[in-house]
Amino acid sequence: MEKLAIGIDLGGTNLKGIILNEKGEGRHLTRIPTEAQKGGAHVLKNIIHLIGELVSKEGSEKNIIGVGIGTPGFVDEDGTVSGAENLPGWKGTRIYDGIAEKFDFKVTAANDVTVATMAEAKYGAGRGVRNLVCYALGTGIGGGIVIDHHLYKGTHGMAGELGHIVVETNGIQCNCGLKGCVERYASATGIVNLALKLCSEAGNNNPTPFVVEVNKDPSKVTSKMVYDFVKQNDPVANQVNEIACDMLARAIGITLNTLSPDRVILGGGVMMAGQVIIDTVSKYVPRYCWPMIWEKCDLVIAELGEDSGVLGAGAMVFDEFGC
Repeated sequence: MEKLAIGIDLGGTNLKGIILNEKGEGRHLTRIPTEAQKGGAHVLKNIIHLIGELVSKEGSEKNIIGVGIGTPGFVDEDGTVSGAENLPGWKGTRIYDGIAEKFDFKVTAANDVTVATMAEAKYGAGRGVRNLVCYALGTGIGGGIVIDHHLYKGTHGMAGELGHIVVETNGIQCNCGLKGCVERYASATGIVNLALKLCSEAGNNNPTPFVVEVNKDPSKVTSKMVYDFVKQNDPVANQVNEIACDMLARAIGITLNTLSPDRVILGGGVMMAGQVIIDTVSKYVPRYCWPMIWEKCDLVIAELGEDSGVLGAGAMVFDEFGC
């Protein structure tokens, strides 16, 4: 019998779902609006509708062993959501109970970046790797941990908050309440803020092409712009990259000394910059990590794109419920 899983990726704008087999082959990829503005109960109703639509497209639910869901925020052991401040009313939603009322499926859920880590572990840059850590460099920084080929969620589903590793004592204030979190320096937001600061300080004293472009219209600065100028070897853009990667290397060094993984995967929108980030981070990691651990670890770029959420959600079902 072919075992199947349903993977659901909950985004602020759209819900995505897929039917996945044990080989990672997906079918019936479906998108519907999340309609987050209508509240948590309505979002759960849409998730249930999407599950039903996928079952209908498959024609039968007899081979489906469970449903996996990737969501903003955290999900505790009984399926209750915490965090997820960007989805009005989603906090406190009991995902498992709602789905169990409609379907006879086992259900599991986790933070969306944690779920994407599972996809990389099974089908992407972590294939065949026993222990790995993933950093997702986007607007903020998320993370995920795989130990002995299994996703590690931690107590209350909160493992993998790698963006809140403190890398600078009394550093920049973070929205989480701490100061000096790595996401304040190495996320897209952190990189842009650093670029604005350095270019403002440079002013007319060091008017490199990057400085001129940034100061002309600060509202248009993106991490992509920064790395476009890094590729042109602009000295101020290079300084932004060096600082951001040094801070990221500090967090990675702490992670390596704690977990000693075989591989660290860097993903997210910032990694569109590619190898330059890998090379710069690799230069700094030895300052913050025991050498024997670093020598046995690979630092690589994530392979999967926008569908990593649904793939990881399906993979999580096989990981937890049988494969």
